[in-house]
Order: sequence, then structure tokens, then C-alpha cells
Amino acid sequence: MKNLGTILGAIAIVALIPLYIGQFSGKSDKSDSSSSKTGSVTEAGKIAYVNFDTLVQNYKLYEELNQQFMVKRDKAAKQLETRGQSLERELVSFQRRAQANLLSQNEFNTLQRDLANKQQQYQDYQQTVSTGLLEEERDLNQKLYNNILEYLKKYNADNKFDIIFNYREGESIWLAQDALNITQVILDGLNSEYDTTKTEGDSETEESK
Repeated sequence: MKNLGTILGAIAIVALIPLYIGQFSGKSDKSDSSSSKTGSVTEAGKIAYVNFDTLVQNYKLYEELNQQFMVKRDKAAKQLETRGQSLERELVSFQRRAQANLLSQNEFNTLQRDLANKQQQYQDYQQTVSTGLLEEERDLNQKLYNNILEYLKKYNADNKFDIIFNYREGESIWLAQDALNITQVILDGLNSEYDTTKTEGDSETEESK
């Protein structure tokens, strides 16, 4: 899902301005400066980041949603291909008959009009399918975004961090200490929630049979 990076790039929560007022006003003391070098996430300015690429590659919900989307996309592409091939065969047949003078003027005009209508219908269908896939992709991306954001809110309920950045190589943040990386913790929590939800859903399905 190509738009995923753009949508998830917005994840950055609970930015507390007072954290920076002291820094820019020159009121940060030496103890804060020294403690930030210890490698402890909670002491490093209360800032952390999640590696987007690692998260997406290993998040089970993303894998499930992506597979669902790919199945629908491939099915739509197959339907478009079938319709397109059928229309192409009709066009070729029409051209051959016309070139061989096998059509009367009325037949020529009627077939030409019918093929033009079919071509327009095919283009309309193609646009409808494309729009539908884009909307579906946006919905899946939004579901993924909401899941990640809601988990981050729960994870940060005790305000252990002032900001949690979304990190992608070559974007915004060029370099960050490993101590600030909470990707694995978030990933483990997200997948744990996914497994629990999946198990509960499977149990309800079995009970309803």
C-alpha cells in the first residue's frame, strides 16, 4: 500500500512545550545534561521513536490487511483484463469485416456506435474500479493508523514520553541513538493485541456454528 508511509508519517503524539522552554531559555541544569548521555530512553529528553519500516514489515495486522487488499486488487485487475480482451476481439473483428467490405452501411454504423458505447462503458468501469481500490486502500490505511495510534496512547498513558516520533530512513530524523528506539516494544504489544483479538474472533465464530 503505497500511501501508507504518507499516512503513518503523521504519528507523533503528546508534544509538551514546557520541555523545550527550559532548553531555549538556558535554564537546563548540568544534571539533565549528564543524565541524557546514559543511554536511558526516559532520561534522554523523554523522546522516543518507532522505526516505520521495521514496524510495517513485522506487524501482523498490516500483513493481514495488505493481503486482503492484494486479493481484491488482483481480482479487479483480472476482471479488467477479461473485459478489455473481449472488447479488443470485437474491435478486431469489426475492423476485419469492414476492410473486407462485408458490412452494409447500416451495419457498419450500428456496430461502430455499439463498440463506441462499449468502449466508453469499459473506461467508466475502469475508473470505478480504480476509485474503489483507492478508497479501500485509504480505509485500510486509516484502520492501521488508528490501531497504531491507539496503542501508542495506551503505551504512553503514564506520560513516560513527551514525543514519540515516526522514523523512516532519509526522512526528517537523520540520526538517533539506539536508546530512543522503542520499535520492538511497540511491535510486540501490537502483535500481542492482534493475536488476542484474532483468538477471540475465532472463538466467537466457532460458537456461532
